Amino acid sequence: MEAKALNKATPVNLALHTYWNLGGHDSGDILSHNLQLFGSKITPVDDELIPTGEIKSIKGTPYDFLQSREIGSRFNELPHGYDINYVLDDTNTDHLKKVAVVQESVSGRKLELWTNQPGVQFYSSNMLGHVKGKGGFVYSNYAGFALETQGFPDSVNHPNFPSQILNPGETYVHVMVFRSLLIRKS
Repeated sequence: MEAKALNKATPVNLALHTYWNLGGHDSGDILSHNLQLFGSKITPVDDELIPTGEIKSIKGTPYDFLQSREIGSRFNELPHGYDINYVLDDTNTDHLKKVAVVQESVSGRKLELWTNQPGVQFYSSNMLGHVKGKGGFVYSNYAGFALETQGFPDSVNHPNFPSQILNPGETYVHVMVFRSLLIRKS
């Protein structure tokens, strides 16, 4: 995604909110999908899901996906599921960094996500609730997940977050690459 500020400094923080279910759109929930997410910190939120300005370690919390595990494995420790921005680990590279790897064992599908952005919002469709979709199928909560690469939400109000202000003459470039693989079963 690209954007340009014409004549005034402008906050820009675009995100793609695509839902994924690697088992297929009508296969049920995504809680058995395995997720590895390369962010060792989060930007905690208040009761209205607004970032507090803190940056906290995920070590030992239900948000810790540094090692691959099922999305639903610690779901009972969260009040409503996942809807949080991860601070992506700095890989000290000028190239894209790996954000996440998601795998679904029944279909054998695997998805990798890469970006040039500092954060990713992981959302487990906690409020999807009975939405009619493809082929008339009705999606329930947790029927898909979203991984939205982005700058940190509400960064204009938190000077310790990376700036999302685009000045006149500058170009905002947001790259995200989704790579799908099929793991063959023996």
